[in-house]
Amino acid sequence: MGINIAVCDDSKEYSEIITEIIKRIVNNRTNVNTFNSGHDLVQAFKENKFDIIFLDMEMPEINGIETGLKIREMSDKAIIFYLTSHKEYAFESYRVKARDYLLKPVNLSVIEKVLNECLLELEGSLNYLDVKDIKGIIHRIPIDDVTHVLRKKEDRKLHIYCLDNKEIITSQTLESIERALIYKEHIVRASKSCLVNMVNVREIRKNVIYFSNEAREEASRRCLSELVNKFKLKKLAVKI
Repeated sequence: MGINIAVCDDSKEYSEIITEIIKRIVNNRTNVNTFNSGHDLVQAFKENKFDIIFLDMEMPEINGIETGLKIREMSDKAIIFYLTSHKEYAFESYRVKARDYLLKPVNLSVIEKVLNECLLELEGSLNYLDVKDIKGIIHRIPIDDVTHVLRKKEDRKLHIYCLDNKEIITSQTLESIERALIYKEHIVRASKSCLVNMVNVREIRKNVIYFSNEAREEASRRCLSELVNKFKLKKLAVKI
């Protein structure tokens, strides 16, 4: 599962307790990271956009509100829950557009309820690829409908091909699409300029990939071995 969760509390003991509760609930379905200062969380967020954040309100250096506002400067998508011992902080949490505030000590049932709601919401979004085409139109594409994504030399744009032969052209980089799909194990590099969706691969013959809608694309020698192995695993899974 590709959902990233962060727990940030200046009390190392309390952050570890919350982290253990979360791990017990999600059972390896997510990645959980622990921080003991708002500064460390903000620095980590620059490299790794966390999906869900459990954030202590009262911390030295920069408090939970200041930390949340810095995160909001980078992303409005992260779901933030404040951890606090005082109800009066609830109003301040609205400045950060926090999902909710949880009163300490937070018990397992409360975290389980809010976490499961978030996971249902986020897991649904992971089944789609959101892209803006060269005309500025945003498309939400079911990932299972994508056959391959190709960066063409002619126009230096990305061309996203679908099962219904629909083609969407975008100025996004191949690397940004790859990052968006990083948790989809069936999305594999076919070359330095191409990603393929193994779900829709019908056959690999020599270095040519044949998709189930009769489209085809060539694989590089460097990537061919991994492609073939993934394809064999896919066929084995179907037989089982």
